[in-house]
Amino acid sequence: MAEEIILASSSPRRKQLIRYLGVPSRAIHPENVDETLRTSNVIEDLKRVALEKARSILVKIGNIDKRIIVGADTIVMFKGEILLKPKNPDEAFSHLKKLSGAVHEVYTGVGIISSKEEFSFVEVTRVKFRVLDDNTIKKYIETGIPMDKAGAYGIQDFGALFVEKIEGDFYNVMGLPIGRIWFELRDRGYKF
Repeated sequence: MAEEIILASSSPRRKQLIRYLGVPSRAIHPENVDETLRTSNVIEDLKRVALEKARSILVKIGNIDKRIIVGADTIVMFKGEILLKPKNPDEAFSHLKKLSGAVHEVYTGVGIISSKEEFSFVEVTRVKFRVLDDNTIKKYIETGIPMDKAGAYGIQDFGALFVEKIEGDFYNVMGLPIGRIWFELRDRGYKF
């Protein structure tokens, strides 16, 4: 029986989603994690980064008995290119311009550590954007919202207006495939 879930993240969206598991939870910011990703090995790299985030929390808390640590890392992939959080408004514009009228994939690597095991997986969701004009993109960037999101948009905010269609887990696009996390834990015998 898990008595607490510790989220290795400072993302407010992930904090909101982890509560859906119905177990007391808290979030701790992971530190000293190598978040280098290679397009040639993105699935394995995302698993590694997610587990490293979880391990960085394990070092901080020490005792993991009756606790589960969850780490995650989300990226947007467009035609083989990784679109991370934009470094500046120009990069945000470039990201959104690429995604306009096109299909992209959102990948989230999840790493989970408990007292009995550690494991990881990657969830992938396909997203189709409507065609965006330059003025719409600029107005969205002016809100500041795109600056802390992979691919420069949030599906849970004004960015939802850009989404024409999704195939897969909506919450994965928010940054935490909570249904898959629940399923993976339940399938391994964890009780909530």
